Amino acid sequence: MSKPKAAWILCSNRWNSAITEYALSTGRSLRLQGWTVFYSALSQSPGEARARSYDLPGDSFASFGLGEVLKLKRLQQKILPSVVFLFGGPETFLARFLRGVPCVRFRGQDKDMSETLSGWKNQLNMNHCEAVLVPSKVLAQCFEGILTKPVLSVTLGVDEKKFFYAADALLSSTRPTLRIIGRLDPIKGHQSFLEIYQNLLKQWPAGRPKPWLEIIGQPANISEQQLRDTAKLLGLIEGEDWQLRNERIADLGKVMAATHIGVISSLGSEVICRVAEEFLLSGAPIFASGVGSLQECLIHESFGVSYLGLNRNEAASLLLYQLWNAFEEKDQDRQQRALESRKHFSLESMGRALEKSLKDLL
Repeated sequence: MSKPKAAWILCSNRWNSAITEYALSTGRSLRLQGWTVFYSALSQSPGEARARSYDLPGDSFASFGLGEVLKLKRLQQKILPSVVFLFGGPETFLARFLRGVPCVRFRGQDKDMSETLSGWKNQLNMNHCEAVLVPSKVLAQCFEGILTKPVLSVTLGVDEKKFFYAADALLSSTRPTLRIIGRLDPIKGHQSFLEIYQNLLKQWPAGRPKPWLEIIGQPANISEQQLRDTAKLLGLIEGEDWQLRNERIADLGKVMAATHIGVISSLGSEVICRVAEEFLLSGAPIFASGVGSLQECLIHESFGVSYLGLNRNEAASLLLYQLWNAFEEKDQDRQQRALESRKHFSLESMGRALEKSLKDLL
């Protein structure tokens, strides 16, 4: 009888970021494959709260400093992990004191794709790791020829029980609806997309129901007023052409399923592509800027398009065609898209891919 497999996830992330999402999905997806999973987060962090809400057990750390070495070793003896996952914070250095267990370090920050990668810099904090885990093939290619360790490419898995297409989700939508969901930050490209949207309205055929844009997000490095000022300069009327909602949505999957096209307008970042996957699992095709790993989300012809390299008029023309097609889609078309998305972006598919990638290390 084979020894039960146990994964120990160490994540010191203080924020509810995309990397925290990937760490949590790593644990949840492996558990679906029959693994025992322990999740050690930073105490009182969003990651800790969410891990416990998913019934992922594990001792948290007040810090991941050198003073925690004895606790780390004690927990290793208790857990007896088959593999340890690290997520680039101080836990990555602390893991040097572990013995007899393979460590896998996750790399999935924006700078991993945008900065020049040098061999010595990338080896420096990973010589105790057996492999590097990345969320996309394009990032894996960035590391080719630089790292001497295996690079494992595994796409993020999203909870398909939360993000799914429900029948008649668009029944009350009388206008072709676009949504951008995510924090208000320059890197997310809201202001640039408003220029495309302005051009879309200029090109929109008379006699058709006018498009409607909803932006949902809380201010980070752009204020609500800055976004409203940009829209006003472009002649967009809030309440008639678009609206801004500064709030957290309790049932985000329901809102996404009631969207004709989900817009991913980022100017950078998008290495992990969580929001794009959530839209697709909810049945909505995406209109994507194509930066980062976004092109890999368009793995099926029904998943949407990229406007990478197009000017605002060209992008608006493409969006006009895509949005009207999405508005006229039948319910079964969106249901089929959601089902197809599960093959690529579900927790189940992530777990299978992780287990396959880890096979040679264990």
